[in-house]
Amino acid sequence: MKQLPLELPFRQVAGRADFIVSDCNALALASIDQWPEWPGSCRALNLVGPSGAGKSHLAAVWQAMLETSHHFSGVRAGQIPPEPAFYVLDNITATDAWDEEALFHFFNRSAADNGGLLLLSQIPVGQMEWRLPDLRSRMRAVNIAQIDLPDDDLLYALLDKYFTDRQMLAPPALLAYLVGRMERSFHAVRTVASALDRRSIAEHRPLSVALARGVFDDLA
Repeated sequence: MKQLPLELPFRQVAGRADFIVSDCNALALASIDQWPEWPGSCRALNLVGPSGAGKSHLAAVWQAMLETSHHFSGVRAGQIPPEPAFYVLDNITATDAWDEEALFHFFNRSAADNGGLLLLSQIPVGQMEWRLPDLRSRMRAVNIAQIDLPDDDLLYALLDKYFTDRQMLAPPALLAYLVGRMERSFHAVRTVASALDRRSIAEHRPLSVALARGVFDDLA
């Protein structure tokens, strides 16, 4: 009889020392570490990378450097930028979720108050189709740090962290097997690891290569 796997909350470690560094994300981490010496009249940095690449983790690292900051997943028309002028703009897109005039005011407030802007996106904000010319000019001037697709070493470390955060023991042979079979992407780490997590709970079996074979069969 299988146990029903429940999606329970867990504590995901997201401190500076817990960020796993590889060639694909070293520039992004170095850019965060350069704060407050970000160049430009408006100190702004655009972290660009696919979902699951660690952009939110790096945003948390940056916010930990500040006494107070503000996090936005959208900006509505007429919204007034709060003080102090340190803002994380999460998953920014040139859509109605981000009112352009309000966004322009966020840039102005940050520049006037010697604040900072951290923009998280999957493509560079300077390449997005902004209608407001002044905002388009600002976006094109933002510094960019790209997070590339993970290499094998980073995939291994991310899988290990996923299971460690959940207090699950993942044998090295299993991690090596997963890395050798899975797609090279951050999204695949969560997809494969969470499927293996659920199967382990449902079948009352420890993490193993044999269990992983069944997971890959199901995902295929």
